[in-house]
Amino acid sequence: MPFRPTGYLPLVLVAVMLNLSVIALAAPAGGPALTASPSSPNDQRPSLTLPASAKLCPASGQGAACDAIPTNFNPAPGQPSLPDGLVQCPADPAKPVLSSPAACDETTLSSPASSAPAPVHPSAGSPVIPSVPLSSLAPGSSATASLALTADHALIGAGESVIFTATARSSVTGTGSAIEIFDSTTGTMVGACMRSSRCQVAYKTTVGTYSFTAFVTPPTTTAPVARDAIVSNAVQVRWLDASLTASLPAVVGPGKSVKLTAATSADVAKSGLVFLFWDVTTGLPLTYCSHGTACSTMLTYSVGGAHQIVAYLADSPSSTPAAGTHAASNIAYLTWLSVALAANTTFPQAGGTVNLTATANADLGTTPWSLGIVDQSGRLVDKACKTGRTCSARITLGSGQTPYFSAVIGSLPLAASAWTIAGQLLHTVTDRAPLVDVQARSAAVQPTRLLWGVDSCKPMTTDAAGRGGLLPQVAQILGGADFWGRYLTTTPNCPGISSTEIAAAAHFRVGILPIYNDYDCSAVSYWQNGQDYAAGATAAAARLGIPRGTVIVIDIEPPGDWCSGAVDSGFIEGWYYGVLNAGYAPGFYGDGTASSTFGQAWCGAVADRPEIAGKSYLWSFEPSLIASYPKESAPAWSPNQVGCAGNMAAWQYELSAGATPDVDRDEALSKLPLWYPS
Repeated sequence: MPFRPTGYLPLVLVAVMLNLSVIALAAPAGGPALTASPSSPNDQRPSLTLPASAKLCPASGQGAACDAIPTNFNPAPGQPSLPDGLVQCPADPAKPVLSSPAACDETTLSSPASSAPAPVHPSAGSPVIPSVPLSSLAPGSSATASLALTADHALIGAGESVIFTATARSSVTGTGSAIEIFDSTTGTMVGACMRSSRCQVAYKTTVGTYSFTAFVTPPTTTAPVARDAIVSNAVQVRWLDASLTASLPAVVGPGKSVKLTAATSADVAKSGLVFLFWDVTTGLPLTYCSHGTACSTMLTYSVGGAHQIVAYLADSPSSTPAAGTHAASNIAYLTWLSVALAANTTFPQAGGTVNLTATANADLGTTPWSLGIVDQSGRLVDKACKTGRTCSARITLGSGQTPYFSAVIGSLPLAASAWTIAGQLLHTVTDRAPLVDVQARSAAVQPTRLLWGVDSCKPMTTDAAGRGGLLPQVAQILGGADFWGRYLTTTPNCPGISSTEIAAAAHFRVGILPIYNDYDCSAVSYWQNGQDYAAGATAAAARLGIPRGTVIVIDIEPPGDWCSGAVDSGFIEGWYYGVLNAGYAPGFYGDGTASSTFGQAWCGAVADRPEIAGKSYLWSFEPSLIASYPKESAPAWSPNQVGCAGNMAAWQYELSAGATPDVDRDEALSKLPLWYPS
């Protein structure tokens, strides 16, 4: 978000006299000191407790309460379809055409080993229930049935398809009959095959238990009378539903609880299932209920992190998403908050500007919480931010010791009505009042120093005492440079750094950021080019007396009319190993944006050689700002990031406009290994 420049004038007490009364607003004590440093959700197991006034569900897991709420079953015709990978069964010109997506083949039931009595036809409408297990009706069994019906699932999630297979002892091809499968619960035809001996169809319907029967019958769209057809066994399939809700807010501080409630249409105990809560983020089960149509628990994590929770209808508490589950709920997205604060300045003295940026691990826009930055007394240094993940402020340092600051997530205090005089007077005060109901707090941070510097094509000075050239101009107009970027060797456009400049840098204790650009900038592709440039750069560094361990940066310019910028991962790897093996620290100057040519090449190199990310330094020239920022008001540290692992250590935030002084302006982290000549 945009910065809001503010003075740093602590407010202790405001008193307003209205109608002979005094209204005083004092800063209340801060919220609980909650640790909010980012942590992996895998670090700790959660706490699971019963909801208020609830009792433990029988034969169930820790903190699980259950309830049985009767629901009505309203059967509805489903939707048939052709099973995946199969083809439509051909029509038979001699038989009526029935619109049915079904597949067929010549697989048959095996003949019985011995003769059997003729089948007894049941009365109309009653299915034939086999007296042997359904699996025994497969081909090769000794059952006497002439038609068997199977389903690939007995329990399945709502909206998912079950494949029904009706297998006859002989083919219906060339006969006056068809193999047809019906949903007996709704009287709906599921599938029909005019040919072959096996008929397959996929079918899905709404929540509930449905019964299915197959027939060998003259083609018909309604279930035939049993005495006029060969009837299969009946098959029952239950389509299950599962839903999951989380109490609001679902974004809370570490140690706070969120209530989870899973629900289904029928008591899980009647079908031998359990509700199983599963943390998708950690890959671990949470708790379970063995009874009821609803199951609730209070879930608490003691460290910050985002968690995705799902409720399954499962065979047992030991089931996993990969085995033993039949229906899955929607995902509940929960977050236990954490917050961090970055504070830096390029001028850590009275009058210097401190850039403060608080970062939360969740967007607070749809939550009751706000993100703010407070000083040592707990007072907000600027207005709290209600949306987004970050909140920034800039304050001016006063005299005395450098203060500490913290980032806090909490609620804005209730203000008096803006329609009253008191409300209007208190509005400004409550903008800076401490947040209440604090959910998370960062560690207290004292601003760290950012190095401020410049880089130039021209020499920094032509006088070892630094009395002429860019060096005194920069000091007088922009501020004293902590470091200066200069080229190691002379290029067609820029002279290399001279012994005079090195002497001046030693005199003024200015760090040197060595840059290499003695090459065709369009040829930044391929491993060998990277190796060759590294050899030239490190040889030049050794001649100048630059100690080993110092960073040497390769200048990778953006694509343009005179420079293709077509860098690839091979070049990055070649430069990295060439510089590293010579004893120096590899550095890369380029467009740090993730989508840039350099960003993509960098991430390709890191994917191939992960060690490059940890032992290199990046210097981004994006974003390039338009306004003029001298040292005392340098912008907050915010270089574009490459989108993968990388050690971003410098930012060229402003290009030279050709005016006086003709330098680009930069910031760098103090960990960047610069050269300090002596």
